[in-house]
Amino acid sequence: MSISKRLKELRETARLSQKKIALELKITQGAYSLIENGQNSITTEHLLTLSRLYSVPTDQILKSSQHAVTMSPKNGFIPLINVEAHAGFVENGKDEEWLGSLKMYRIPGYDSKKNQKLFEVEGDSMMPTLINGDILIVTQVNDVTDIMDGSLVVVVTSKAVITKRIKKDLNNNSVILISDNPKYDNMSYPLKNIEEILIVEGKITNALNVPDFNGEAFSKKFERSVNNMQVDVDQILEKLKSL
Repeated sequence: MSISKRLKELRETARLSQKKIALELKITQGAYSLIENGQNSITTEHLLTLSRLYSVPTDQILKSSQHAVTMSPKNGFIPLINVEAHAGFVENGKDEEWLGSLKMYRIPGYDSKKNQKLFEVEGDSMMPTLINGDILIVTQVNDVTDIMDGSLVVVVTSKAVITKRIKKDLNNNSVILISDNPKYDNMSYPLKNIEEILIVEGKITNALNVPDFNGEAFSKKFERSVNNMQVDVDQILEKLKSL
């Protein structure tokens, strides 16, 4: 197989358009089309760019190895939405072409699932549970009623990506987002303003020790949250008794 045919095969497997590849190479779509048609040669710089984009060694492009592997969700790889990509995910989270342009990883011990993603944590609002820079393994949840109160989630709104604990407030068609760090206040979000909720299934961290940031305040806040949840449970039980 020629290099031009191999490049076309890699692009189609990754579900990317010629326009997208041309933008990555900083050339016109017409110029890239000539490369795929074998009418133009590919430069070393462009070859290195495509090697990074498709996550295959350059020699596998040049030699057209049949063992070359394209990293994609279909092959068990999960896209990483790092901090720099959070804003892009808000706008393009459902665009497969955009997701395909992100770095992909296969996580030991986890079977890749549909709509599973990796999110980088930003900030300290979830300390000590989550540290800035932690990577979360998350899966999309289609029905908010399936989520247990107190679960760690990534909430995507039309403006931001937020990592919090969740408490359902279905009577008001909203959810309460709770920080583990006591210096941050809880937030109430109407469900209509939420684009997507992803539940945290695990994390990857390079921090084995976390800073002490007033454990007493955290304990008091956690105790208040538990007490509030107990009140909710008691009210539900009373209603059931009256039925």
